[in-house]
Amino acid sequence: NEMKTINRTAIIIIPKQPYIDWADSFNDVKVYYKEAVTTILIPDEYDEFNCEKFIKKTYKQIFEEQLESWMADPDVWPKKRNYKMFKRWFDVLCSDMTWDYGDGDIEHEEY
Repeated sequence: NEMKTINRTAIIIIPKQPYIDWADSFNDVKVYYKEAVTTILIPDEYDEFNCEKFIKKTYKQIFEEQLESWMADPDVWPKKRNYKMFKRWFDVLCSDMTWDYGDGDIEHEEY
C-alpha cells in the first residue's frame, strides 16, 4: 500500500469534564472520553498555525453537533453556547498532516 496525504487538515474534538457531566446526567451509561472523540476534516488552507480561525467561525455548528450526538432534543442543550463555553467543554487538536492509509476512493455520506 502506498501512503498518500489528502488535501485536508484534521481537527480532533475531545470532550472535557463539563460535556461528560452533561452527557452523564441523562442516563446510567457513563461517557468515556475516548468514545466521544470526533475528527473533522477541514479545508487544507487551515493548518496547525491558523486552524483556530476555522474553529472560531464554526464552533457553534460543531458544538451543536456534539450535543446532538448525545441528545437529539435541543430543549435539553445548554442555552448559552458561546465560544468561551465551547473551549471549556472541548479541547481541539489540530493535525498538520492527514495521511490516507485506506484503499480505494473516499466516499461521502450526507447526514
